[in-house]
Amino acid sequence: MKKRHVKSAVAVLTVFALLLSSFSVFGASASDIGGHWAEDIIAKWIGAEKINGYPDGTFKPDNPVTRAEFVQILYNVLPDRTAAEETGHTFTDVSEGDWYYESVMALLQLGIVAEGETFEPESYITRQDAMTMIGRAFYVRGLDTAAVEGFADYGEISDYALDYVAGLVEQGLVGGYEDNTIRPLAQITRAESVKILDGLDLVHDKNSLEGIMERINDGVEEQIPMVANITITDENAEYYLGLKNLDGIEEALASEAMIGSIAHSVCLVRAAEGTDVEALKEEIRTSVNPRKWICVGVERDEVIVENRGNLILMVIDQTNPQAYLDSFMALDLSEEKPVLVPDENDLLYTDGYYLDYIGELRPQSVENFANKVESLVAQYMQNSTGIYYAIAPSKNYFVNDRVQTPFDYDQMLSILSENITSAQYINLFDTLTLEDYYKTDPHWRQERLQKTVNRLGESLGFMTDLSAYQANTVEGFIGQHGYNKENFPSEELVYLTNDAINNAVVDNMQEPDFKQVYNLDKLSSSSPYDVFLSGPTPLETITNNSAETDKELVIFRDSSTSSLAPLLIENYKTITLVDIRYMMSAMLGDYVNFDGKDVLFLYGEQVINFSEMLR
Repeated sequence: MKKRHVKSAVAVLTVFALLLSSFSVFGASASDIGGHWAEDIIAKWIGAEKINGYPDGTFKPDNPVTRAEFVQILYNVLPDRTAAEETGHTFTDVSEGDWYYESVMALLQLGIVAEGETFEPESYITRQDAMTMIGRAFYVRGLDTAAVEGFADYGEISDYALDYVAGLVEQGLVGGYEDNTIRPLAQITRAESVKILDGLDLVHDKNSLEGIMERINDGVEEQIPMVANITITDENAEYYLGLKNLDGIEEALASEAMIGSIAHSVCLVRAAEGTDVEALKEEIRTSVNPRKWICVGVERDEVIVENRGNLILMVIDQTNPQAYLDSFMALDLSEEKPVLVPDENDLLYTDGYYLDYIGELRPQSVENFANKVESLVAQYMQNSTGIYYAIAPSKNYFVNDRVQTPFDYDQMLSILSENITSAQYINLFDTLTLEDYYKTDPHWRQERLQKTVNRLGESLGFMTDLSAYQANTVEGFIGQHGYNKENFPSEELVYLTNDAINNAVVDNMQEPDFKQVYNLDKLSSSSPYDVFLSGPTPLETITNNSAETDKELVIFRDSSTSSLAPLLIENYKTITLVDIRYMMSAMLGDYVNFDGKDVLFLYGEQVINFSEMLR
């Protein structure tokens, strides 16, 4: 088993395999951290695959941590678990066979866990005990108690914890609460645990120079020296790389031996875009001083300088330089993101966005949808001017390659194409990105639909410039995904207006007294997205009394059309919206005349995949 010598907390924590045992991990993302004060830190650690969430897709950041769980955290980051001598001390409540036995006994031997009659593994650990263990494990101890004496509850800190709490506060790893307390006797939460450890600079993006250096060292099977990372700057570039400055270099990092009369220097250089990488490699190879330590060194022809793309590795090592090159060349440098797993509410979470998990494709439902379209066309639309169908993709589409069980969009489109022969397909998928949707709601953002409107206009024969509309901003919007959830993040909602929208008259079957396009009262309802056309309804018609055209449009829709339809008003005399989730198709002839009108079937894949809801 490879051993690595280390000196400090930072060095210790670069060899972690952290929290994987102690935090019940399965999912690769967390759906309940959005808006949490530790969201960025937790997301960073999840992205680095150093922590995960629970099987239901949550992280539960505010849950307390047991003493056994916390000891397991520290045990997992120790570089040499056999360093301490055996001790005859035992705890009456810790037995061989317990999942935490090895970690508790190891930390007891190292003096990180104090002796006592009981350990109380299932009790929640206090903040001062967690800080004491961290301080003992990583040699973080205050010079005096001045750093904590200003806290209102300073007197509650136990004598055994005082120096360690003070040390963590001195180093900025722990801060107080808004009420000027440090709460030493309170239970520490999962988020707080990660926050303290994160302050020690232990997690880096796997493709940052620090992350790559860690992975290079991890890939060397032989014993390697105790090392420290040093950022290379213009001032020290000559010492580490033989270069006068960092011209043509985006960033550079050196990893050098911290102790011992050994020649060891591993450097990573990320060349700037447009730099001649081969020329830069040759300059480093011929300019770096392989005997800069004077008494030790290697020959120049033993210096390794190789690259992968714009990333350059330089190795000066007198024991096994090839091992570092082999490790570097074997690295996966792709920008992979975590697999997305639905939580108990069938929500996915990534990069601040909440998404509905739409499940697997149901081919028979897709075929039934196509048959429904064909049946409606045959029954009602023989005299329509143009018939079209399009799909309003959900947010799921833009992360589908990362979803644990992906949805088969290609097969869905193939089934529709084979079975819908009476309507022309309009592809909207490439007109949208994830950023065109709300973070907290399933729907697209109205102000981001210019490309989508353009694509529809190419087929239906109109042009609309959304930059000419007035943008009206509403702060504090929380969409469907945040319904009945506490401390959920909010965002902006924007609705667009122009003369055609302001003067249009809406006839809504369910709200006959409300005649406007936007229902601002809905902003304070449980579904604020219903500001657009008052939300779900079986049937409504928008009339543009100042229309310069006689064109009319009928849209078979789901909720996504509520924010799209207003943007089309200026191009039509009337737009009729039909939602056959709430209206029997057999009744259409009594309410809608399709003659001489364009017809657009516009549905999200979720409706198509569960077409049983269409009546």
